[in-house]
Amino acid sequence: MEWRCEWCEKPHEENDPPCDNCGHGSFEKAVTQVNHEVVPGGTVWICQDCGRSHQRNSPPCKRCGSADLQLREGPPETDPLDEIGTRWLDVLEPKYVAGYAVVALLLGVLLLSAVGVISLPTLGGPDGPPPVPEAPGSADSVGGLSLTAVEDAYVAELNERREAESVSALGRNATSDEAAAYYNKATVTDAAGEGDGPDREAFGRFELPCDQPSVVSYRVAPERTGQPIGDFENETALATALVDSYVERGNAFSDGDTVGVDVHAAPDDTVFVTYVVC
Repeated sequence: MEWRCEWCEKPHEENDPPCDNCGHGSFEKAVTQVNHEVVPGGTVWICQDCGRSHQRNSPPCKRCGSADLQLREGPPETDPLDEIGTRWLDVLEPKYVAGYAVVALLLGVLLLSAVGVISLPTLGGPDGPPPVPEAPGSADSVGGLSLTAVEDAYVAELNERREAESVSALGRNATSDEAAAYYNKATVTDAAGEGDGPDREAFGRFELPCDQPSVVSYRVAPERTGQPIGDFENETALATALVDSYVERGNAFSDGDTVGVDVHAAPDDTVFVTYVVC
C-alpha cells in the first residue's frame, strides 16, 4: 500500500481521504522500514558526531545521543575512544558527587511522601480537554451564511440520509460538539501550515459519551460543489452539498446515538467538516 491514515495508520491504495476505518481526513505516504543488518567486515553505522560505530541504524548514538548515523561500507575500524575506560576515582569528581547528592535528596523526599511524613502535589499530565485552536478563516459566518445554522442543517440532513439507509438517527451532544471543533480547527491550522493537526492523546481527554468514538473529517473545495460558498441560497443548501460530498465518496454511516459537528470555512472557501459519533 502506498498511503496510510495519519490517525489510525490503516493502509489505503489511493490518497482519497477520509479513512474508511476512522474517518480521519488526511493520509500520509506509507514508508517501509528496512533494517540493515551488519555483514561481518562489510557494513557498519558510524555516529557523525563522536565516531562511535553501531551494528544497526538504531539512533540515538549509545555514546553521545546523536541521531545522525551514517552507513559505511568496508571492514570495521578500531575506535580509539573505545579503549578509554572510566575509573572508580573518576566518579568521585565534584560534579558527580553533586549529582549523587541531588538524586539521594529526591529519593529521600519520595520515601517520606510514601510513608506519609510529608505530602507532595499531585504529579501528572494535562487535566481536562484541550483548548480549541484559533484557525484561519471563519467559524461563525461566510458569504452571509451562519455556520452555526449550517451545522444544525447538516445534522438534520445527515439524519435523513441515515434513516433512508435504516441507520438510527443521532442526537446532538455538546461535549461531542466541542471535540469536533477541536479536531476540525486543528485540521484547518495544520492544512494552513500553522499547527500540527489534532493530537490523539489530547482528543482522548474529552469526556465523550462513549469510549471509542467514530471521527469523520473531510474538506470540500468549491470545485467539488461547483460554486463558491457565497452563491448558496441558504444554510440548508450548503449543508446538503456538504453531506452529498461525503456520501458520494461511498462512505458508510457509523452506528451510534449522539453526534457533535463542526463546520469551518477556510480563507480559500474550502469548507472543513468534522463530526464525532458515539
